Amino acid sequence: MAGLAALAAAILLFGAVTRGAPEIAHAQENGEQHDTISVNAQGIVSVEPDVAYIHFAVEARGKTANEAQRSAAEIFAGVEKVLLETFKAAPRDIQTTGFSVYPEYNYTEREGRVLVGYVAAHSVRVTWRNLQEVGRLLDAVAAAGANRVDGVTFGTEKTDQYELEALQKAMAAAEAKAKVLAAAAKREVAGVLHIAQGSVTSIPLYVEKARVAYDLAASGSAPETSIQAGQIEIRATVSVVFKMR
Repeated sequence: MAGLAALAAAILLFGAVTRGAPEIAHAQENGEQHDTISVNAQGIVSVEPDVAYIHFAVEARGKTANEAQRSAAEIFAGVEKVLLETFKAAPRDIQTTGFSVYPEYNYTEREGRVLVGYVAAHSVRVTWRNLQEVGRLLDAVAAAGANRVDGVTFGTEKTDQYELEALQKAMAAAEAKAKVLAAAAKREVAGVLHIAQGSVTSIPLYVEKARVAYDLAASGSAPETSIQAGQIEIRATVSVVFKMR
């Protein structure tokens, strides 16, 4: 009986060991996940802009909607002539971004809302590549009748090229981070397992004070309007998983 009991105990022990073996192997396989480093990195490219987008409008008033619309059309024709003939702008670079005719009211305590006429507004975006002449162009369209300047946005038409440069910088930054982390663990980077591209954004420069500069130039109290382009940024982010050894 003692021999049978010992044999049964041995069988149970063997079964427990064999059932536990796959779990040990699985744990070792999962342990390989600790041989990786995951990092996020960003690459930034700062460049000089090569294009300006000039936003302005012609606003005209009249007693009727038709009168306001005709007046705006006449003024805009003069502005367009300056753009096409004086500055040799390409027609495709002059884009209407909005046109509206709406009533204008005065409000009084006695009479309430009183119709005083109509306003016609023709909004335009001009794509302009000679950045040195942005100020002169603003002054010229103001003199021709453009009575609202909404701002100037500087950008680039080489976005694809600069995005690739930003991605290269992001990957270099990711590798540098991974090497520092691996060295801290007394390990080395052994390759790339996974790359995920994040956002790639171009941050244009918007000159909000163009309206103030226009007001001064239009009043004759300032010299030619001066608009400084500055620099624009293209940013790219990546998430990279590196293998360690």
